[in-house]
This record gives sequence, C-alpha cells and structure tokens, in this order.
Amino acid sequence: MTTIQIFGIGDAKMHELRNNLSLALAQFPLQGKIEEISEYNRIYASGISQPPALMLDGEIVCEGNVPTVEEIKGLLRNRNLLRSKLYRLRRIMVPVDLSPASENALLFACRMAHLFDANLEVVYVMDSIFEGATPSPSGFLSSYRKTMQDEVDAFVRKATKESSIRCPADAANPGDENAEPGKSTPWLRTNIAFGFPEEVLNELSGKADLLVMGTTGRGNLTRKLFGSVSIAVSKNAHCPVLLVPAQSQNTGFHNILYASNFESLDPLTIKQTVAFARRFNGQLHFVHVGQPTEKGVDLEKKLFEINYVYADPEMPFVFSKVVGENVVESLHEYAFEHRIDLFVFVTHARSFWDELLHHSISKDMLLHTNTPVLVIHAETDTGH
Repeated sequence: MTTIQIFGIGDAKMHELRNNLSLALAQFPLQGKIEEISEYNRIYASGISQPPALMLDGEIVCEGNVPTVEEIKGLLRNRNLLRSKLYRLRRIMVPVDLSPASENALLFACRMAHLFDANLEVVYVMDSIFEGATPSPSGFLSSYRKTMQDEVDAFVRKATKESSIRCPADAANPGDENAEPGKSTPWLRTNIAFGFPEEVLNELSGKADLLVMGTTGRGNLTRKLFGSVSIAVSKNAHCPVLLVPAQSQNTGFHNILYASNFESLDPLTIKQTVAFARRFNGQLHFVHVGQPTEKGVDLEKKLFEINYVYADPEMPFVFSKVVGENVVESLHEYAFEHRIDLFVFVTHARSFWDELLHHSISKDMLLHTNTPVLVIHAETDTGH
C-alpha cells in the first residue's frame, strides 16, 4: 500500500494539487492512503521548505509547484524508482589512499556531486596500525589519526581547489552531515576510519547512495584494479559502486553499455539506469552476450523496450546481441566500436560478479581498461 501525503496551507495551490492527484489516481489506480497536512509544525518536520508538496512513501517528489495530472501519473508509476539509491544520489562516498588514482576518483565524484546536487564524504581507512583485530595504544592511535586527518584534508583541498564544493576545515562553511542537498553549495567532509578496508567500506556503504573508488593506488585500499579490496567492496557493498580507472577522464557518459543477461530484466534496475543515463544525456546500449542458438533474446528486447518507455526516455535505446565465448572480450570489442564511456553491470545474484571475474583473461582485460565500471546489486539499491 502506498502512503500519499499532500502538504499545504489550504490555499488554491493545495486545492489544485488535490484535484490533479484525484484525476491521476482515477487513471492510474493503486492501493493507498491519502493524507492532507496543513499544520505548520508537521510541514516543517517533514523537511518541506515550500508548500504545496506531494510525498509518496515518505519521499518528497515535488514541492513549491503543482504538477500536472500526467506528471503525477508518472510519479505514481515510478514511485519505487524514487526510493532507489542510484536515482536519488544524495550522498556520494569516496575512499582515498592519497594516490593520484584516488584523487582522480575524487574529481569524478566532485563533478557528479554538482550534476546530481549531492553531498560528498571522503573516507580514509587506517588498517596498518592494527595487529589482528587489536588496535595500537590509544595515545599513538590518537596522534596518528590527527596526522592522517591533516594529510587527508590537505589532499582533499588540493584536489578540489577549482571546485565550489565546501572543503573540510572551512570555518565559515563547515560540512553538516545532516544537511540535505539542494539547500546550498554541496558540502564535503572527511572521515578517518579504523579497521580492515573491506569491512569498513562495506559497513559505511549502507549510508551512501554511491561509492566511487579509484582502481589503482599506492596503499592497501586500491592496490590494483579489481584487487582484493576492490573486488570485495564491489561484490558486497550496500549501494552501487563506480570503479574509476586511474587514466579515465570525466568528460561525461555519452554512451553507456548495460551488460544484459536474463537476470537483468528487473524493471526497477532498467528504470534506474535509464534515469542515470538521462542525467548525462547519454545513449544507452543494452548488450546481450550469448550463444548463436540462444533462445529468448527477442522477448528480452521487448521487456527492455517496455520498461525503457516507462522511464520516459528522450532518445531510443540500442539493443544488440553479441555472440562470443568470452563475455568480457565481447563486451570490450563492442565498447571499442561504439565508443562506450561507462560499463553498467546489474546483478541480482552476487555469484554473477564472481563468475565474471573468475577467468584470468577477464580480469587481465579489466586491468587495462580506461572505461569506468558501475556495479549495481539490485537487491540493495533501494531503501534508506
């Protein structure tokens, strides 16, 4: 059951919003409870800054204006998409190890933060002072943490000097981790964490909407593309993970390759990818790799087409079947021919990621790519 809430002060705009919602529900019926809220304290507590506003299942979907009947129907149709992490993209997390590769990942994340109106958290994981699971003496730990905090803050300020994002130690504009995007310039804060990188990042990823990781580095965090830490994080994170090769430049994602298989047919993940591509005005390529005699590809194309249309795209998608024994080799050949800027892998079973990286030739090819890879685990890319 969908919870629908209308916020307003009882004026003509609130009345118009109520009427448009009623007309939309008549054309797109769903089970739900409608509540009208006019009390100032409840409006303020909800996070709404300008009524009238419409909220679906606790998510503000519009405020300060009255959407048309067709617009409301679209919001109702895509109400699950509105809750997905990749769609809302409010908080981006960037693990760094002070290497050029992690600086490049941070620059990627900064540009995305401006595009998506998101806030940033830069994480440095300290694990070299641990013996087993026991930390070093507290005095040394405190001193070392202060040293690393200063280094990380200096690293971030240098990397973002040409960005308008507010950096750490900015006394005039300190980062507020509870601030919501859209209220002011995106903030950035740094976090020095303790523990084993895989475990720390997997835990922190539950509070992030996107994890952006450099894929080579000098330290334990990103030893090499798809090294032990990168594989573990990309497989187990609780949010989508964008893996950024050291030589990759963020010039936008103009051509995006969605690596398709029959488990990638979930409507929500297709809509998420379409919405993500639209932010970059990107062309989506749904590419299925299979055997020449494989059945069901026509049905797969039809299902992609249906869900693509539901996401209201502005340009048609490209659906291709690539015949090949090696999945990654075939995808890279297609990527080279079509100037792909981003690979997207959407999985429902994490074993898919294990299988993709199982063969050494696959891993070797990924080690030499300059194309970013976005990994979405569909079962975790929803919720708060």
